[in-house]
Amino acid sequence: MALIIKLDSTTIKNPTEPVQIGKYAVTAHVGRVASGLMTMSYVANKSTFQFVYAVISQSELKTILDIIEDFPTLFHTLSITEDGVAVEYTVYAGAVTKTIFRSDNDNFWYYKDVSWQLVER
Repeated sequence: MALIIKLDSTTIKNPTEPVQIGKYAVTAHVGRVASGLMTMSYVANKSTFQFVYAVISQSELKTILDIIEDFPTLFHTLSITEDGVAVEYTVYAGAVTKTIFRSDNDNFWYYKDVSWQLVER
């Protein structure tokens, strides 16, 4: 099955590197009792998604940025194939890092080492 990644129903360019999916437990009420033993309450399991592009064109990056920087909208729908199954997550965007690579004579820019992350709500 081909990897198809959509943000708010818009298909975006597949990353150069495989999407890194992190899984973690959200906890609350973290503290210590008199004996020093740590206590906490489990809230939910959540995911993070790391996207990396070795090189991406300005128009391909603009498609992504137009979605995740569409303020005041903070939460977006990520549709991605995970373990062979299409799954949807409600996510928000982390920082986007990029390096200007070059522009051709038509003022069409390319960026390299582009990295950005989505975090499940």
